[in-house]
Amino acid sequence: MLQVDLFAGTQPLYTGHAEQVVLPGEEGELSVFDCHAPMVCALGAGTVCIDDRQFLIEGGMASVWRNTLIVVGS
Repeated sequence: MLQVDLFAGTQPLYTGHAEQVVLPGEEGELSVFDCHAPMVCALGAGTVCIDDRQFLIEGGMASVWRNTLIVVGS
């Protein structure tokens, strides 16, 4: 499973594993799954969906590396 760490600034909102995460990319939605290719992207305002959980962000950055997704939202 994909390790996910979601932060609002420095405040952790979610830490755990997920099968799928949908992110509000600046150019549209992005889906991240287990074993996703490495990437760094800017995020726009919207909803981060981690399996059945939802978190609202106003923008931020996301990074995938070695089966770990780190999202820093504002």
